[in-house]
Amino acid sequence: MRVNFFEERCKSESNSRYFGICDDPEATGTPAYLDEDELNNQNWIGKVSNSSSEAIEFFAIDNCVKLLRPGGEIQNRCDGLLKFDNKLIFVELKSGKHGWLGKGRKQLTQTINRFKEEHNISSFNKVKAYLCNNMRPRASPNHKIEIQKFKDETGLILQVKQEILIT
Repeated sequence: MRVNFFEERCKSESNSRYFGICDDPEATGTPAYLDEDELNNQNWIGKVSNSSSEAIEFFAIDNCVKLLRPGGEIQNRCDGLLKFDNKLIFVELKSGKHGWLGKGRKQLTQTINRFKEEHNISSFNKVKAYLCNNMRPRASPNHKIEIQKFKDETGLILQVKQEILIT
């Protein structure tokens, strides 16, 4: 069964110069979402800097798009996907201090590899992946191994930082 990562029911949009991507931990089973309220930004896990006010589409994946393994159980998947100007940014949101990097890398890897099975990823001008953690906003030198594993598994460079730059 084909999987559509661009489900209309999972889509939201923004052209704000600065907005957040949220995933409420207390709202289990609900998808990630965009939030444009800069005054109430404490729930932002990923921060999107969109200096040219590009029209950005966000497609929630986790808790919105069903990715099933061959046995029928649900596959791990990242939180969402930003799409604009024929470019894609896969996004995983984490809020924690322990074990988040390896788990997030695996979720992104599985989602991207499944995306490649369902869509022609080479038809996009640029494809990126971000692992955002509001408690660990920047990558550290200790992250090199996970970043290299990600490159080996997907061919993409993993950006480990909270701020997503739209370029």
